[in-house]
Amino acid sequence: MKRVLLVGPAVHPFQSGLEKLVRTPWQFVPVGATMDDPSLVREIGTADAAITVSYTRAAPPAPRLRLMQVPGAGYDGIDLKALPRGTTLCNCFEHEPGVSEYAMLAMLEWSVRLGHADADMRRGDWSRSSRFGGAPDGELAGRTVAIVGLGRIGRAVARRAKAFEMRVVAANRTVRPDEPNVDAFYGLDRIDDALRQADFVVLGCALTDETRGLIGARALAAMKPGAVIVNVARGPVIDEAALFEALSKRRIGGAVIDTWWRYPAGPADDLSAWPHRFDKLDNVILSAHIAGWTTGTVERRTQVMAANLDRLARGEALANILVSGEPT
Repeated sequence: MKRVLLVGPAVHPFQSGLEKLVRTPWQFVPVGATMDDPSLVREIGTADAAITVSYTRAAPPAPRLRLMQVPGAGYDGIDLKALPRGTTLCNCFEHEPGVSEYAMLAMLEWSVRLGHADADMRRGDWSRSSRFGGAPDGELAGRTVAIVGLGRIGRAVARRAKAFEMRVVAANRTVRPDEPNVDAFYGLDRIDDALRQADFVVLGCALTDETRGLIGARALAAMKPGAVIVNVARGPVIDEAALFEALSKRRIGGAVIDTWWRYPAGPADDLSAWPHRFDKLDNVILSAHIAGWTTGTVERRTQVMAANLDRLARGEALANILVSGEPT
């Protein structure tokens, strides 16, 4: 029987689903998240596969490891130079529905502020009502959204935005002028042209050398004063200091931040240690990287990962290969 390590609390919730879905004999072994965790040190030498979000050169030898499966799209926690010889690195997606729904929710919430309306009602405050002269809320119909990165997430956002009768412009490394659901398309070298038109900017691009700091002071300056940026990509796609300055000085309308520049080791975070206190700003909505973590994402990713374990056990070609472990 082959053995697969489930590395860390981010992976452990997949165990029961994987055990139900695999069709080949596998033993599932939950271990700790750090490379020096005693359980990982004890087990990795006899593992055929590992499902993990991180892997570094500090890991013990893993001579039998043939598959390293990331349970998501991003693999920036994997040191590619540390991959054991003969190990294939794969990822999986399946988060596009959840992330794109979050992006729509972010834009809707910014326009309507339903959470604030609920809080008002619980205080007996009807001042937002038209009955008492309240200002009207916004709506998405007729507004323009600029989507940066038109991959799986970007295309899913575009489909949903068009259903809300929004105008969609896109900025992407490769320009595809016949892309459905996109009204105007720009290369990343013309991202400012896309940003100038936008009431909302949704970031859905991967984090690469090209996109790190892509949204800096110049890009933020190109945005409308009332525009709102929604980051469901990776934190470092935005220059953190530049965003904080633009928000605190109200050069843009606001931000919805779901992905971050740094993450705590545990579920509690010391906000006082943040170099930029986004939590102190009233023109920001914050969440703890939850956009893609939905029941549907978990179900679909479990199916993809179980299928890859079965492929490995049967000697078949793996899916979603990032780095091949096959000899060249």
